[in-house]
Amino acid sequence: MKTILTPFAAAIVLTLAGCSSIGPPSYALNAQDGPAFTEEEKSAMTTEEKAEIYNEQQDQEDQVVCRRERPVGSRMMKTVCRTRSEIEQERVETQDAIRPAKGYSQGAGN
Repeated sequence: MKTILTPFAAAIVLTLAGCSSIGPPSYALNAQDGPAFTEEEKSAMTTEEKAEIYNEQQDQEDQVVCRRERPVGSRMMKTVCRTRSEIEQERVETQDAIRPAKGYSQGAGN
């Protein structure tokens, strides 16, 4: 099963996963800065769990939403993660692309 992440979502996942060769940063030891997880805990988490932890610390528009999608022409489901602002931008672009087609389909002489 393949997972597709946008560059922003991939950066989030990598940030949450951390680097095992470097100890935890000093700010992660402070409880008010959010939870600090061991490498074992991080590797056991799903993408959705990592996104949920990330979202607790972000504004509404910067939150990540992951969902299962089936690409056209494929039977394999993929997990796709995008920020709420990316989803909104895609929605607006789609509406802008559809709008001219709606006017064209009404006909000229009716």
